[in-house]
Amino acid sequence: MSEIIFNGCINLDFSENYRPTCKRQLLAGKEKPSMFWMRPDIGIGAPQMVQFCKLRGRLNSPDACICEEKKMCSDYEEIEHVVNVKESELEN
Repeated sequence: MSEIIFNGCINLDFSENYRPTCKRQLLAGKEKPSMFWMRPDIGIGAPQMVQFCKLRGRLNSPDACICEEKKMCSDYEEIEHVVNVKESELEN
């Protein structure tokens, strides 16, 4: 089990709710990594690299709301996320 620690909006959702269809993946950052979700390719041009928000649902960018500069709404509130993931789950 790996512990991934990064900053992002309090409303980003990294719970198990989106598995097994989606996989959590590392997003390389300037100082420390963050995470995003990889969705399966359903063949209609839908984005695969996304974030999930507890308030707004799917955000169509892998770096949405991982910092103040990339916030998608006025409800952004930064916290430190601690996500525990199995090594086999992570792909980068």
